[in-house]
Amino acid sequence: MNTNGPTYHEIDKGLQKAMNRRANAGYRRFLAPAMIIIAALTVVPILFTVGLSMTNISYVSPRPTRFIGFDNFIQLFRDERFLSSLWQSAILIFGPVAFQLIFGFFLALVMNERLKGLGWLRVIFIVPMFFPPIVMGLMWKVLFTPQLGGINYYLSLIGITGPTWLSEPMTAMIAIIIAATWGWTPFVAIMFFTSMQTFPRDLYEAARIDGATWTQQIKFVTLPLLKETALVVLVFRIMEALAIFPIIFVMTSGGPAGSTETVNYYSFVSGFTFLKVGYASAMILTFLALLVMLLAPATNLLLRSIETEGGSK
Repeated sequence: MNTNGPTYHEIDKGLQKAMNRRANAGYRRFLAPAMIIIAALTVVPILFTVGLSMTNISYVSPRPTRFIGFDNFIQLFRDERFLSSLWQSAILIFGPVAFQLIFGFFLALVMNERLKGLGWLRVIFIVPMFFPPIVMGLMWKVLFTPQLGGINYYLSLIGITGPTWLSEPMTAMIAIIIAATWGWTPFVAIMFFTSMQTFPRDLYEAARIDGATWTQQIKFVTLPLLKETALVVLVFRIMEALAIFPIIFVMTSGGPAGSTETVNYYSFVSGFTFLKVGYASAMILTFLALLVMLLAPATNLLLRSIETEGGSK
């Protein structure tokens, strides 16, 4: 008997590795066209923008275009208008996202209740998702314009004189936060509601048997189970922060006096009004880098949570 030859388990392991290699090669062939398209639509434009940001290209300047390195990026942090737009961006990212998470959670709780007539309410709750941001902005601009009635009319019914919403810095900011919260809260609610549908019912039954009230069930059962979903929603909503641009464009155009001008709106003005393409490219890349740094901790926490859950299984 030849004891030096490969054993049955070694042969089986070798065959499995060969089959896995063939399967992976097949997956790569299927994925290759999609990856090429993704690269063409994302990586190539980003690289092109990086190239523009390191030049002095401007369509209003008679000077020839030349490479200037990081001069545009250095100039950004001396630009008071850019620094102000960073602050406005932070408010108009975290303000709406915070309210979307809060209201979305309570909407999800309502939708999760098994009550008669909730089917129609669920449809009504998601109606704002069907409005494009530009339409959403137009609708809320009409509502916030005093001469057209809208919100100020209803305030007058209870004896309150409404402000000129879009003409004052503070109220203009509040108006945009309200519009953005209304528009994207249904997305958050649906994410939370879908997650709640997967929660084991026996956990709630056990909590009720132990004497837990409805509020205690929410605090000690629902909220801990929603942690990962909340992180996913937070990451997605911050990633989509640029989607607020059409609302600002329609409602305030960055005003009054630049009080609602975000970084992406300022880069739009720099690139398409003042035609400083290189400077606008540096601005949007800086904003993108700041968003990535902002999202990195939340994404890392989410991945660790998923790995921990996978390891426990």
